[in-house]
Amino acid sequence: MKDSAYGSSNVLIRIYENDLLTRSHFERMLTADTFEEAVNVLRETPYRNDVERIKEDKNYDSMFMNELHQTFDELFDIVPNKELIELVGLRYAYHNLKVLFKGEFTEQELDHLLIPIGRYPISELRQAVRTGESEVLPVEYLDSINEVLEDYNEYHNVQAVDIILDRRYFTHLRLLADQTKEDKIPELIETFIDYNNFSTLIRGMKQNKNRNFLYTVLSSSGSIPKSDLLDIAENGHQYALQYFRSTDYRKLMERSLDSETNEISTVKVDQETDDAYMEIMRTARLESFGPKPVLAYLYAKEIEVKNLRLILSGKENGVSSEAVRERMRLNYA
Repeated sequence: MKDSAYGSSNVLIRIYENDLLTRSHFERMLTADTFEEAVNVLRETPYRNDVERIKEDKNYDSMFMNELHQTFDELFDIVPNKELIELVGLRYAYHNLKVLFKGEFTEQELDHLLIPIGRYPISELRQAVRTGESEVLPVEYLDSINEVLEDYNEYHNVQAVDIILDRRYFTHLRLLADQTKEDKIPELIETFIDYNNFSTLIRGMKQNKNRNFLYTVLSSSGSIPKSDLLDIAENGHQYALQYFRSTDYRKLMERSLDSETNEISTVKVDQETDDAYMEIMRTARLESFGPKPVLAYLYAKEIEVKNLRLILSGKENGVSSEAVRERMRLNYA
C-alpha cells in the first residue's frame, strides 16, 4: 500500500496523540498521597468519566480494557490496512484462545477473562476452539487452534495450551507482518520477536530450564537463529554476554545487567526491551506518511495502560512511589 494512503488516518492519529497522558500526569499520580488522589488526576484525561466509579470499586482494569477496546475499534474503522491493526491486536486474540481452551478443557466458566479486542469476534474463536473449523478465521488461526487440539487429544495436558499458543503467536505475528505488504513492518516485528526471545531466554536460564523446554518456547521467527539461543542457554551467562556483544543488541544487553551480580537481570530485560521498542516507536511517530505512526500510537496506548495499572496497583497496595517508578515503562508523550 502506498504511504500516501495513510495520509488521512495519520492526521487523526496526530489528534489522538494529544490525549495521551504526559510525564506530568504520571508524576502527579506517583506523588499523590492516596489512591483516591492519584485517580483524581485522571479527571483531566480521556479516563475522566470513570473516576468516581473507580474511587468506589477500584475496578480500574475494566476502565483500561474499555479504553483499549474503543481505541482498536476506532482504528479498525479509519486505517485502510486492517492487517496493521490486527497485527497489534493479535496478542489479545491469542489471550482469548487460551481462555477459551482452558474453559473447554476444564469445564470452567472463564468468560470474565476474555478481552473484546481483535479483528474477529470472540464467538468465531469459540466455535473454532470447539470444532477446529471456521468459515471466517484465516488459516493461521486454525493452524494454531488445531495444534492445541491435537496435543490435548494425545496428552490431555492443559498446561501445554500456554506453551503452544505463545509460540504460535509469534509465528502468526511474523506471517501477518508479511501479509500487511508493507516493506518496513516485517523488520519491525522481527525486532519485537527478538526482544521477546531475549527475555524468554534469560528467564529460562535463570530457572535452569533444559534445552527441550527452551526449544519449545523460543520463536524461530526472529533474526537470531533458535540454535544460537539454545547454545547460549547451554553455555551460561558469560557466553551470553560474549554473544550479544557481537550483535546489534549489545547496548540492550549491557543495560540489562544487574550491577551487583553482573548477570543479566530478568526484571531489567523486560523493562529494557519494552523501552527499546518504545524508542523505535518514538522515531516512527515522526514519519508523516506510511503505516508506522499507526503502530506507534497503538503501542503508546498499551504502554500508557501498563503504566497506569502499575501506579494504581501500587497506590492500592501501599507500594512506594520509588518502587513503582523503577518498574514503569518509557512514556511516549
